[in-house]
Amino acid sequence: MQQPTGIAYACINAIGNSLKLEEMLGEVIETFLTHSGACGGKYVLTLPSPHCAVEIGEAFPLPLPLTTRIDGYAVHPLPHKRFVLDIAIGNEHFLFLFTDDAKLPYLGAMFSNFRIKLSNAIDACRNEKRLNELNSAFQNQVYRNEANEKLMISQSRMAIMGEMIGMIAHQWRQPITIIGLVTSNSIINAQLSELNEEQLLHDLELIDKQVHFLSQTIDDFRNFFRPNKLPQRITYGELSDELGAILGKCLESQRISLSFRGERTIAFTTYKNEMLQVFLNILNNAKDAFDERKTDNPSITFEIEQRADKILFLVTDNAGGIPLPIIQKIFEPYFSTKDEKHGTGLGLYMSAIITEKHLNGSIRVCSDDNTTVFALMIPDTFDKETFLVY
Repeated sequence: MQQPTGIAYACINAIGNSLKLEEMLGEVIETFLTHSGACGGKYVLTLPSPHCAVEIGEAFPLPLPLTTRIDGYAVHPLPHKRFVLDIAIGNEHFLFLFTDDAKLPYLGAMFSNFRIKLSNAIDACRNEKRLNELNSAFQNQVYRNEANEKLMISQSRMAIMGEMIGMIAHQWRQPITIIGLVTSNSIINAQLSELNEEQLLHDLELIDKQVHFLSQTIDDFRNFFRPNKLPQRITYGELSDELGAILGKCLESQRISLSFRGERTIAFTTYKNEMLQVFLNILNNAKDAFDERKTDNPSITFEIEQRADKILFLVTDNAGGIPLPIIQKIFEPYFSTKDEKHGTGLGLYMSAIITEKHLNGSIRVCSDDNTTVFALMIPDTFDKETFLVY
């Protein structure tokens, strides 16, 4: 056995070398066994019931009940002239098995002097473990939240798809009616032998024009549901044209005026379809509000402003405003003033999620007794470190 000062130096160097509790305790016990001549060592937890957390060397029974302690340590006699040195660290104990008790007072006093340092090291290990557990739980929660957001985005897009089927019906109604009338007239003229070549060519050209319009309508809606893997550079003119193509006929059928203001050549980099989804949610809500309140001369104004490295969009409607108790909740999930059949409560919530997390922007709303203004701001350039792959 080394001198107590040498043992103390070795044990102090072993404390705190690892932030893994069992590994750190094992190193302390192993060091003490090597330098003190002990046959075995344990680290024992007494709460909620006595059990051994770490054990090295020769096995021995737990020395219970405990004897009277002297200066933070106790010595437990065992059969066959063996002794257990017991150093308490709160409700936990270091136990060492010896075959000679001559040096136990020195070793007990020396090891007891490490109690504060050992307690701090043990707390640090447990805090590290708890921090890792919390971090793991947080990461799992983040993954679950991301999965839920993706599901909600999918649900929101499906709801918009339902709206768009109605829009397609509006877009197609007039050309299909024209095609039907022209073909019916041609059939009647043929049956009456009154069909002439010039009239037939005129009718066929008119049908071809309407078929082209129907095809273009399908392309407009199909492009909206095509997923974006990377942001793209677009202009305000391209964005407004696409919104007009998707919503135009539907708004016209309800006599809603949609006007676009601002420089059409202003360009910005973004996920176009996700931005379209945000604006379609806002415009559809305005359309529903016009219908519900029977607004006279309903109108929606879409504006753009360039501010330094930001792009600001303003969408203003005169549908009668949003009451304060409602406007404070409109970006909450599943909040809707519509009945269950006509509203999911996801539209504006997902608009906020998409704007903030995927477009790296912000969305706000303000309202008075007559008008409501949605303000959406995004960066005008693409930064791969701030944009999320969507």
